[in-house]
Amino acid sequence: MKKSNSAEDYMKSILILHRRNGSVRSSELADEMGVSRPSVCNAMKKLRQQDMVYFGENDCIFFTDAGRIFAEKIYRKHLLISRFLRRIGVSKKTADEEACEIEHAISDETYECLNRFYEKTMQTE
Repeated sequence: MKKSNSAEDYMKSILILHRRNGSVRSSELADEMGVSRPSVCNAMKKLRQQDMVYFGENDCIFFTDAGRIFAEKIYRKHLLISRFLRRIGVSKKTADEEACEIEHAISDETYECLNRFYEKTMQTE
């Protein structure tokens, strides 16, 4: 998938909504992300073209296998960074907001190193 912060945000939000509700519609995604329905429509068109999502019954949004793998990777980055920031004293609200920014900037290599560091030092304390 072509790297795009916006696409990553959409994929992560779809994953979160699917876990929360069991299904995802464009209107729910728009509400969750605070964007317009036409913005969601445009983003879903691009994600469908990249074979990351598809529409099923009742216009619900589903991941392709590749889309699910990608969304879960972004979400894991977000969770790790947020946990790390909270562990060092950052408020939950700030940690979540900043994790959303940082998750786009770090490479898979950096994520893996942070994850190993977190597991070795922060979870054992």
